[in-house]
Formats: sequence, structure tokens, C-alpha cells
Amino acid sequence: MSHSFVSRIATVVLGSVFLWAGVLKLMDVQAFITAIGDFGLVWEPLLATVAWVMIGLELLAGVGLWCGRRLAVGLAAGLLSLFLCVLGYGILLGLDIECGCFGTGDGSGSLTLKQAAVLDSVLLSACGWLGWLMRGLAVVATRIEAGDGED
Repeated sequence: MSHSFVSRIATVVLGSVFLWAGVLKLMDVQAFITAIGDFGLVWEPLLATVAWVMIGLELLAGVGLWCGRRLAVGLAAGLLSLFLCVLGYGILLGLDIECGCFGTGDGSGSLTLKQAAVLDSVLLSACGWLGWLMRGLAVVATRIEAGDGED
């Protein structure tokens, strides 16, 4: 299997995770706003704005990953880094709240903060690998276009 095929599958899977998370939040934006507020990090008048921006960025990252855009890998990595910081804050404080990662509900299907942190760490590692691999593929393509590729 070629690296480009494996990276393509990985970008589609990662993009799907971001799209899934964004769509689930869209299904109950008010519950997501409440989940953000439960962390106590955002000034209350800005909660709705932050929620909508986060949903938009997740959807943008998902679509960008589906389209194979390197910039989307960076956006996804940035979002995951932010999420890990927020989750770490919640874990350190011992908060017993829903993470809000994949929407919210009655709590029965929700991830704990520690579970979400593990998942986000795995996804961030995938972003790092994809970024490294896609950069390498771009360098090779540039060399071939410039006529400096190996014969």
C-alpha cells in the first residue's frame, strides 16, 4: 500500500470524526453552549459565539480533510491541542461534566474528560503523522515538477 493511499484514508477518517462532532453539536447547540459553560473558562456573554465558532471550525476542518488540504491538518491539530488544554484543565480541577466533544445528552453515551483526552491525543498524533507525511509528499511533488526528482 502506498503512503499516499494510507494518508488519504487517514484524512478521510479524521475528517469524518470532525464532521461527526460538528454535526452532533449542531443538532443541539444549546446543550453544547452549556457544556462549554460548565468548564468555566469562557465569559458567559461569549458562550454562544464561542460555540458557533468551534462548530464552524470543526466542520471546516472536516471538509478540508476530506478534500485532502494540508492546511486542514494544521487546523485539526490546533483544535485538538486546544481541546486537550481544556480537557486537562477540567481533569486537574476534578470536574465531573460532559466533555461536549460529540454533542451532549443524558450522559450515558458521553465520554469522560479522561476518555476524551485519550481520544484527542490519538487524533493529534494522527494529525502529526499526516502533517509529516503530506509535507514529504509535497516536497517530492515539488522536486518532480522542478525536474530535480530521481530518475
